[in-house]
Amino acid sequence: EAVVGVPMRQAVALAIEEAIAQGRAAFGVELLALDDEASPERARELARRVADDARVVGVVGHKNSGPSSAAGGIYASAGLVQISQSSTNSDLAEQGWQTFFRVCADNDAQARAAAQFALEVLKVRRVAAVHDQTAYGRPLAETFVTAISQAGGEVVAVEAVELGQREFDQTVKRLGGAGCDLIYFGLTEIEASFLTRELRVAGVQALLLGADGSRQSPYPRLTGPAAEGVYGTYAGVDPGESAQGKAFLHSYEERFGECPIFGAEAYDAAQVLLEALHRAGKPDRSAVLAQVREMEGLAGATGTISFEPNGNRRDANVTVWQVVDGKMRLIS
Repeated sequence: EAVVGVPMRQAVALAIEEAIAQGRAAFGVELLALDDEASPERARELARRVADDARVVGVVGHKNSGPSSAAGGIYASAGLVQISQSSTNSDLAEQGWQTFFRVCADNDAQARAAAQFALEVLKVRRVAAVHDQTAYGRPLAETFVTAISQAGGEVVAVEAVELGQREFDQTVKRLGGAGCDLIYFGLTEIEASFLTRELRVAGVQALLLGADGSRQSPYPRLTGPAAEGVYGTYAGVDPGESAQGKAFLHSYEERFGECPIFGAEAYDAAQVLLEALHRAGKPDRSAVLAQVREMEGLAGATGTISFEPNGNRRDANVTVWQVVDGKMRLIS
């Protein structure tokens, strides 16, 4: 998943460089970039390493919900603040960890928005869902089908695949025979791209609705022509819609090229930590954590940032996108 992870790292590096250039980093601030390989086991190893390193005063991450779940308790025990840019699993905010925060919306908000859009805007009635059995994908699909059923829709199939799977012939066959109007993906953009191509090659014409698709998503590029017309919700906003967001996009694109999905959120997570460190006045974990918890209305690339007591972003937004002429377009 480096296609997304590496640009996220670059967004965090940009936030640090800007803070130093603007004199907002009173201490020597460096980025310690680590790769959890999208693995909960690896995430635990890295979390223990940084928890034992007194120089580490905050964590941006993890990208995926499974690694965030595996590492969150370790950060909590160490009093080390964790701000995720893209871990959307709703249960992460219900563990009692005083150190967990996120700048994106959670799965429940995203899946409920997807179900509402499917029923009220797309006017579908028979749906299927596919998930990757991860702490990210499974809850998305489960919440989506529950919301569909509660609103009077019919769930005709729920399929499970593997993270990293690249061939889906049996899944495609079952979905094609289910007679559904829409197929919902609780998948990363990687698996979704492979499955989309196979569905279209097999002649499955159902509408497709995925998650975490925004202007910066690599999904259209990874999928090619088969992505045309596919819908996707996003657990955040379009940074191109605000002055701060446009400024971030300009700075990022000038340095690194096209901004990734959740790039603005990674930048904002770093901005929160940098501002908390500045306000704390000392590189102390407990002082930084206290400042993050008390932060109200910080102006970020994704809008104003404040947190609920459980670490969720207050008034988090969900947007809906569609692939039009090979690009993700904001439609709701």
